[in-house]
Amino acid sequence: MSTNGQDLTIDLLYFDGCPSYRQAWNDILDVLVEEKIDAPVRLIAVEDMDRARELRFAGSPTIKINGRDLEDYQGDGVIACRVYKENDGKGWPSKSLLRERITNPT
Repeated sequence: MSTNGQDLTIDLLYFDGCPSYRQAWNDILDVLVEEKIDAPVRLIAVEDMDRARELRFAGSPTIKINGRDLEDYQGDGVIACRVYKENDGKGWPSKSLLRERITNPT
């Protein structure tokens, strides 16, 4: 399935204290290439609690596809390293979850 990604927005929110966002960034780009999807990926630094609350930041890295958190996080914003239970507690989501959300964003 090749798409131009016009209707797809991908935001990778992070803070510098947790370097796991780099793995998430690489995995997002891998999935886009593998699925032949041309979509922008915005890297958004969350630098303080005000910004974390404003963005409903679930910890670093938080990935939102069309504004929806990968794991449907609905809590308050936090400044913390995020753990993805679906990826055996690693600090980034699995490629399979990324692929599912990127190819089926609704």
